[in-house]
Amino acid sequence: MVSSFLDELKKNALSFGAADAKTISTNIISIQDEIIELCQEPLCEGYGTSIYCPPHAMKPGEFREEIRQYQNALLFKTDVDPEILLSERRYESFRLIYEITTQLETTSLDAGYSISKGLAAGSCKPVFCMDYECQALIDGTSCRYPSLARPSMEALGINVFKLIEDVGWEIHPLTSESDPASVPGGLLTGLVLVA
Repeated sequence: MVSSFLDELKKNALSFGAADAKTISTNIISIQDEIIELCQEPLCEGYGTSIYCPPHAMKPGEFREEIRQYQNALLFKTDVDPEILLSERRYESFRLIYEITTQLETTSLDAGYSISKGLAAGSCKPVFCMDYECQALIDGTSCRYPSLARPSMEALGINVFKLIEDVGWEIHPLTSESDPASVPGGLLTGLVLVA
């Protein structure tokens, strides 16, 4: 039953705009404490600015405990031109990841998988609240975009590069110093834990 639902969820991911999607076992998801250190050196634009980014997000140790509730997940990707990923237009691409994640999470919840949880890519702060402080951090109330904002995989300690390589997708490191013309391709990923 779960496998047939995951097959349908994969089809949904593609119809929502993903370039590819793979059903995976949560056993292959590597959660490492040092991943969130990458948010600090050099300082990520989201670090400390969002409820879903370190140091405010769930810690990797807590997430290792939480993920034990799940056996299956759907990993999906969008292909993005490296030139876009290195420009201000990148936030549109990140927003698509958040939208697909939310749609897949909602589909899973509606199908009775009541603790399904979506994780996106990158910080939600520049995607949704570029010109505002994170409302949840200001006064402890809810997020301005509770139906869309999610933690990123990296914020919880997931080694996304390893996960992408483990499923057989090609990934190329991309930094602000990269020459987009020398990078063969770019991608963004999202993950939905299903249970």
